[in-house]
Order: sequence, then structure tokens, then C-alpha cells
Amino acid sequence: MSKPKAVEKLPFEDALAELEEIVAELEQGDAPLDDAIARFERGVALSRRCEDRLGEAEKKLAVLLKQGTRIAEVDMESGETLSEQEDPGEDIAPVQAPAPATAPSKEPAGAAQQSLIGGLGDDDIPF
Repeated sequence: MSKPKAVEKLPFEDALAELEEIVAELEQGDAPLDDAIARFERGVALSRRCEDRLGEAEKKLAVLLKQGTRIAEVDMESGETLSEQEDPGEDIAPVQAPAPATAPSKEPAGAAQQSLIGGLGDDDIPF
């Protein structure tokens, strides 16, 4: 077996894939204790590497800021405007109001919360 690559040099995708493999191995519980501890330690290092890379990526991402009728893409770190375009307004994702109820509802208590967020249920929220 070849020596594993240094965690600090791994790209995010490789670190995440290896971390997923380690988690699957440890969940099986077949490894001897010393091997499991060593795999766990590497998993922690890989997890930290993934967090660091995500943090770096977040710093490099641009933020969309609405400025009047324009959308400006701005670098988060420097504040420099990267690009500007017309605001498409409601054309991107129009929100539809729920249909008005015609009769008193006999829904369970949780249904009242659903109506507070525009008729969306837990399965309709994209995250």
C-alpha cells in the first residue's frame, strides 16, 4: 500500500472523498482498535482540510449586491466591483401566493405554520 498523500496538499474533492471512505470504514467497525484510531486521526485532519478549503473558497466568492436597478458582483475581500448587470426583477423566480381557502380548514396544528411561509411545506424548501 502506498503512503497516503499529505493532507495539506490534497484538493478539496480528494480530501472529501477520502474522508467519506474513512467514515464508511469506521462505521463498519471491523478494523482493529489501533487502525481505527489512526484512520480517525486522518479523518479529523481531512475534515479540517475540507473546512479550510471551503473557508478559502468563501473568501474568493463574489457577493451579489442589489444597487438600485442593477446587480453588482463584488469581491468579498477587496470590495471591488467585478461586474454589473440589469436586475431581472421578479422574472427569475416569481412567488405565487397560496390560493385563498373557501371553507374553514380542519388541518392539523402544523398546517398553520405552513400558511405563514407562503404555503410552502418542508419538502418545498430547497435546502
